[in-house]
Amino acid sequence: MENHFVKNICFENFKCFKKLEFDGFKRVNLIGGKNNVGKTSFMEGVNLAVYSEDALKLHTNIRQMIKSRQNDDIDIDFFNDDENIINIKYNNKKIKMVYIKDPSKENKMIIHPYFNLIVDNSKFELDIYDFCNDKIIIKDDYHFIHSFKTDEEYTASLYGQLTNLGKEDYVDNSLKIFDENIIGLRQIFNNNKVILKLKLKDREKPVLLSSFGEGINRYIAIICAIWASKDGYLFIDEIENGIHYTNYPKLWKLIFDISKEANCQVFAATHSKECIEAFNKENKDNEGLYLEFYRNQKTGLINIKDRDNEQLEYALLNNGEFRGE
Repeated sequence: MENHFVKNICFENFKCFKKLEFDGFKRVNLIGGKNNVGKTSFMEGVNLAVYSEDALKLHTNIRQMIKSRQNDDIDIDFFNDDENIINIKYNNKKIKMVYIKDPSKENKMIIHPYFNLIVDNSKFELDIYDFCNDKIIIKDDYHFIHSFKTDEEYTASLYGQLTNLGKEDYVDNSLKIFDENIIGLRQIFNNNKVILKLKLKDREKPVLLSSFGEGINRYIAIICAIWASKDGYLFIDEIENGIHYTNYPKLWKLIFDISKEANCQVFAATHSKECIEAFNKENKDNEGLYLEFYRNQKTGLINIKDRDNEQLEYALLNNGEFRGE
């Protein structure tokens, strides 16, 4: 069932990581640490690796990764300033990205800088000019929930994939746990557009989901995204955003339960102590792992320290360091 899960990964020269490696991921992985220690970069790198079956797919995923968090002005920000080769290895797969800034030195009839993308034995050359100027479309199978406001169209797309699995009742029951006044989520088709509405006990007509706060929108997006990522992976940045801390236990119970049923490996990042506490209380069977990202004071390199349920509980109860302090 879990054969596809990421078990180990190694980054060389990817974004802020000179070299970072870890072995021992579990089904639900929560990442903590101070600002600017690469929590988001790590999840972007894992996302690139697991969804890049070949070099052409790697090209598509790089474009989606950049476009999902940038505007139309593309900034290729995943190479270190002093390095032009990135290596990512996970399980038994090898990925290599080479940035050729001066093609004339390569004796090629190319005038623009380009990428040489390699996944195992698959290769693809990509002109930087074309990369930056082509229109980039974010595909439905890009399951990375960012820290900023949840996009309703994206949530509607995820819900559409969930309905194909026949899991509408699962969402409705999950929403009742979040708020007992909610009956369920409804899809309304209007002018070739899907609109999501909530059916409430005290309202005759469904109410637009967009009229509710970010908490319920993010909660729904996470539930739908896990099912939409069935037999795959989901990445959630700053998972606590918009969700009241009293609802963290409900959220983590659902994440552990749904990810197990959907056979989905989850990577999430947080700054919140309350969110980490709720995660650990739900992680009674050690099906999850807490990863503390920190910067080594001597070398300046980013490292990972993992904590199981007992180790994290001890740190939480005894005011220990667990967020890269």
